[in-house]
Amino acid sequence: MKKIMKHIGNALLWVLTLVFMLVLVGNLWMMFQSTVQHSKAPSILGYSPLIVNTGSMAGDKADDFNAGDLVIIHKTKKTLNLKKGTIITFVDPHSESKALVTHRINRVITHGKDHVYETRGDANNTSDKGVINPSQIVGVYQTHLKGFGSKLMFLQSPKGMLLFIVLPLIILFGSDYIVQAFKSKASKVSKTEEEPIVSV
Repeated sequence: MKKIMKHIGNALLWVLTLVFMLVLVGNLWMMFQSTVQHSKAPSILGYSPLIVNTGSMAGDKADDFNAGDLVIIHKTKKTLNLKKGTIITFVDPHSESKALVTHRINRVITHGKDHVYETRGDANNTSDKGVINPSQIVGVYQTHLKGFGSKLMFLQSPKGMLLFIVLPLIILFGSDYIVQAFKSKASKVSKTEEEPIVSV
């Protein structure tokens, strides 16, 4: 029974360590893309997680999302023939900081063989200013995770970085020490139980 519990404990420890390390690698990769490559939408295998900052897409549709949610978009170059109703992330042409906006295509406007898109947030009463060219589109909406944007913001804070960078390293390098400490303690208990009782 003790051996079974030991194996289960070791397995859980390594699974936890693996999860922490995957989160660590993912965070470091996105930080690298953001700071070194100056990417506004760091991605892993073409998928980018974006934190929702406003409620412009709040609503009762299945693909509506709100502030604090995490939107997953897929970076694609196939932006020439998108349909009305598709949710896209694009660079706001009217923002000095080139902010990213994730809104729904409200209308497809055709100029010969070229297409441009009129967009609008589901919670907004009016369409966005101007039209979006295919070259301004960063990616297409895939899904969203409710409330995970707020959690990701925490991970990017000093406390979050400490929790998901330092802690995994401590677990990784300290796991052997912890296992050995438990083994030593178990060995001492076993020896104590085996000592004969001497009566005087």
